[in-house]
Amino acid sequence: MLRDRNRTEDPTVGKRPSMFGRTWRGVKRLGAPATRAFPKDEVVEGGRAIGRLIAAVRQGRPGDPRFRLHEDRRFDLEATAFLHGLSAHQLEAVLWRRQRQTAVAAYIAFGFGWVFFLLWLFKAATTPWSSWRILPVLEFAPFCVFLFLIAFRSALQNYQIRTRRLATAGEYLDTSGQFWPS
Repeated sequence: MLRDRNRTEDPTVGKRPSMFGRTWRGVKRLGAPATRAFPKDEVVEGGRAIGRLIAAVRQGRPGDPRFRLHEDRRFDLEATAFLHGLSAHQLEAVLWRRQRQTAVAAYIAFGFGWVFFLLWLFKAATTPWSSWRILPVLEFAPFCVFLFLIAFRSALQNYQIRTRRLATAGEYLDTSGQFWPS
């Protein structure tokens, strides 16, 4: 009588599992050691660290509180010079020197970017197309992009110093004035 009660309450008792059920159980049993070896806590912590880094990049770094701007994002040279303990003439000299440095940095990075890009093109053209030989060629491409981005950043800083206002990258690219650093 006890057996009859169990059968009526639990319909799965005494039933044989389906082929799919047995296969799934076997897959779970085989995959269990791999899932136990997976460092879930480390992956979760790594994901949190990446999230914190993305938030820090989006927030940006704080600017120098001693560097003042007008409402229209023009440099306030008098207030900035006062906060740095300089005269307006001395600040102009510092900005002129920084303008020359950013121009030189932009041209050097742009030149190296083209040299390495041409070397990359030559290597890509002369390398036989096989998976293990082409991978180093593809890994070198971001280095060329990095040099061009450094050149653009220096050119943008040069443009901002030349125009004496905090211009955006879009404003720099849309300029009808002198584009190349000077």
